[in-house]
Amino acid sequence: MSVLTKNHAASETTGVRGQAAQAARQFVPLAKNAAAPIAQQAVPLAKNASASVKQGAGVAMTRATPLVEAARSWAAPQLEQSARAISESIAPMISDALTSAARKIEVPPPKKSHKTSLLVFGSMLLAVAASMATALVMRRRDGTAWFWTPAETANGGTAAGPSGATASATMEPGTDGGKPDGDADGQPRG
Repeated sequence: MSVLTKNHAASETTGVRGQAAQAARQFVPLAKNAAAPIAQQAVPLAKNASASVKQGAGVAMTRATPLVEAARSWAAPQLEQSARAISESIAPMISDALTSAARKIEVPPPKKSHKTSLLVFGSMLLAVAASMATALVMRRRDGTAWFWTPAETANGGTAAGPSGATASATMEPGTDGGKPDGDADGQPRG
C-alpha cells in the first residue's frame, strides 16, 4: 500500500472519531438538562408508589389474616384426629411387629439340665454316707457303741448304772462293753 492511502485511511478514522467525540460532547449537556426534570418528577412518584404498596400490603394482610386463622382452626383438629387415629391403629401394629421381631431374634435361655441337679443330689448323698461311715469307724475305735440301746433311748441317750453313774452304751444288751464278739486275734468265740 502506498503512503498516501495509509494517511488517507488514518485521516478518515480520525475524522469519524472526531465527529463522534464532538457529538458526544454536545449530547451530554442536553442529556443532563433533559434528565434533571424527569428525575425530579420521578421522586414524588416513587414516594407515592411506596406509600400505595405499603397500603396495599396492609390491606392484603388485613384481608388474609382471617382466612389464615380459619385455615389454622380447621387444620388443628384434623391433625389431632389424625394423631389419635395413628396412635390407636397403626402404632399398636408397629409395636406388635417390633415385639415379634425381637422375640424371633432373641437368644433362647439355656434349659436347666436335670443331670446337674441329679449329680448335685447324688454327691450330697455320697457325702452324707461318707461322713456316717467315718463316724461309725471312729466310734468303733473308741470302743463306744454305734447305735443306741432301748434303755438308752428311754433315758435320753444315757444308760444309768446301779450307782447312778452313766455307763457307756453297748452294742447289745449283755455284751462286754461294745466290743465285738471275738478274741483278741479277731476270731469268733465259739
